[in-house]
Amino acid sequence: MRFAVLLLLLCGYLGAAEADLKVSVYATAGGIEKLLATPEGRARAAAAMHKLGVTRVVLEGRRGDEYVAPEKLRELRGQLAKLGFATTGGIATVPGAHFGTRQNGPLGWLNWESEATQKGIETFFRENAAVFDELVLDDFFCTADTSAQSEAARGDRDWGQYRRELLGSLLDSIVIRPAREVKPTIRLVIKYPQWYDLFHTYGYDPAHSAPKFNAIWVGTEVRNPKTQRMGFVQPTEGYINYRWLNKVSRGTAEAAWFDHIECTAQNFVDQAWQSVLAGAPELMLFNLFDVVEGHPGHALFIRDLPAMRETAKRIRGKEVQGVAYYKPPNSEPGDNRYLMDYLAMLGIPVVPAAEYPMESKAVVLGVQAAHDPGLIEKVRAHLKRGARVAMTASLMDRIQAPPGVVRLDLHTFTDQDFLDAKEFLLSPKESPLMKMSREEADALRRKLGVELSAPVGIAYYRFGKDEAFYSFLDADTPVLLRGKPILVRAHSLQWAKP
Repeated sequence: MRFAVLLLLLCGYLGAAEADLKVSVYATAGGIEKLLATPEGRARAAAAMHKLGVTRVVLEGRRGDEYVAPEKLRELRGQLAKLGFATTGGIATVPGAHFGTRQNGPLGWLNWESEATQKGIETFFRENAAVFDELVLDDFFCTADTSAQSEAARGDRDWGQYRRELLGSLLDSIVIRPAREVKPTIRLVIKYPQWYDLFHTYGYDPAHSAPKFNAIWVGTEVRNPKTQRMGFVQPTEGYINYRWLNKVSRGTAEAAWFDHIECTAQNFVDQAWQSVLAGAPELMLFNLFDVVEGHPGHALFIRDLPAMRETAKRIRGKEVQGVAYYKPPNSEPGDNRYLMDYLAMLGIPVVPAAEYPMESKAVVLGVQAAHDPGLIEKVRAHLKRGARVAMTASLMDRIQAPPGVVRLDLHTFTDQDFLDAKEFLLSPKESPLMKMSREEADALRRKLGVELSAPVGIAYYRFGKDEAFYSFLDADTPVLLRGKPILVRAHSLQWAKP
């Protein structure tokens, strides 16, 4: 009897811990065939997943020509359930030699005007809705196609508007309606990538698409910031992207998704920590192959998972405070693209905003804010409230700023920078902002009312009355918060008050 009671208490404790932060893994269609086709393979995969705290597996039914039949997925669901895993279905909407029509140009995306593309996606959702209670649309629901077919269809619209309207209409006709005709109760999820400042160019319109789904998942896969292959992306971008998309979707973000690609051990766990600090209740690891084969970051992840769970519990439901950055949906970023990521790396507690943050005591307005036709009136009203309003030089070159606005000479990347690097989506080169001296970073913070002295590379977060730092630096670093000395340990989370 005592044993049974203890067992129930233990299960309750573990369940509560999992509720604060769940861990899941995404299995690609090709990975399913290689890793889960045999009892031995499933046992090996289960052992690797249990070690990382995984409780759910997303089973991808299609990735271009990689395909797993619905009957096989149904069988696999039962097999994984016996091993202790919940399951969700998924698709990566990419072209194959025998699936859809590839767009023209360098990116491996689909031509969504193609009848073959539309029919293939519709068939997937009809077939897999019968198997799963939840389906996720991976982050390739976008296009850069400029074929004659797309050119004729867009008419006098610019490419961004045409792509957003096309993909928005197809969500209803080839994703949502087919799935819900088969199973009206099915949960549908869309996953957005991390390149938030260019969504509108390639067809993503989260303000209109997110409400069509039960939930969204958010890409926090920033990888290694010192290499070009995946872009010189700052590790704070995952945090920024999640917070901004959760605002756009009115709080429906349920999972943060990151991977092992090009990651050092520290890069991998940095992604996890930024996802937790962003408020994600679930971490989605991509992909099963890397989980099974192992990665140097797994040891750090296992080491930090209890602290991440405690952090998730500590910040859950608390209001994020700091310096707002206003980015309306579908806004052009100019040479301020991804500026939020860099401000966060400069120790500014950035609060991404999708609507003008009238209640905020301080706001940074980049080129993105010019998308708001009522911006000037809102700025005047905000200044009258006593707020600190800062604008980048690039925005001030475009509009007539009211008196009292603070000027910020901050730039990131131009169109030419992307062309020179042959990059389409992510930061094309390293930014001089990351080479600011401590004195220069302190001066920038003072302009924004942030009472912190710290070098570049220490991020600062406010959750209600709780304040925290996350260091991306290799050495323990003393900082001053409102004159109080705090030692921030290398590559770790440090609370201002224990």
